[in-house]
Amino acid sequence: MIIDSKDTLEAAARHYGVLPFFTNCVDGFSVEEMAAPGILFGDECDDYGCWDWKGPVIREQTTAYGKFFRRKAGFVSLDLLPHFLNYRRDAYALHPGTIEADLLEAVTRREGATSAELRRLLGIAGKRHSIEAPLQRLQMGGHLLIADFEYKYTRLGDRYGWGVALYSTPEIWLGESAAQAGCTPAESLHRMVTAVSSRIPGADIAMIRRLLR
Repeated sequence: MIIDSKDTLEAAARHYGVLPFFTNCVDGFSVEEMAAPGILFGDECDDYGCWDWKGPVIREQTTAYGKFFRRKAGFVSLDLLPHFLNYRRDAYALHPGTIEADLLEAVTRREGATSAELRRLLGIAGKRHSIEAPLQRLQMGGHLLIADFEYKYTRLGDRYGWGVALYSTPEIWLGESAAQAGCTPAESLHRMVTAVSSRIPGADIAMIRRLLR
């Protein structure tokens, strides 16, 4: 599948079930590798590119997005999300009294927050890198996702700089059903591997399993 628009990016994420943004252990299976020439970061496109389209795709609420794949970003479709969360929350269990637990509680209480807001809430403003790793672990564990990106604008209305992630939980952003798999974590992993491998003919099943774990 060639990704050359916001619509084809969304379609690819929904079709494959999971779709990492960057290259990974499954050869050829990423937005980076499927993007048409010059489209990944919009180098040859007047309408931005995949890196900017991810925000509009997220807002469609047809997929979940976050740093799910070895702390790198990617999409999970709604049909596989309950199994993804079921497996990952067991594999990356949350422990009371940790920074991760405090961050999750703060996001849940506000129903969404940026990293800057979370630093202020937890009283660690100014310590620029103190919560990035915990936020990544929370996403890897399926406890958090990215619900949108916030941007800065000039007085003339022109956007500039990188988007700032707005974190939320799957239940808040997509509803309680997003986390209801109805089976064991091991069964969820098996169902995900089976589903994704059926959508990528010829892919190494061991590498698919590795990507999902």
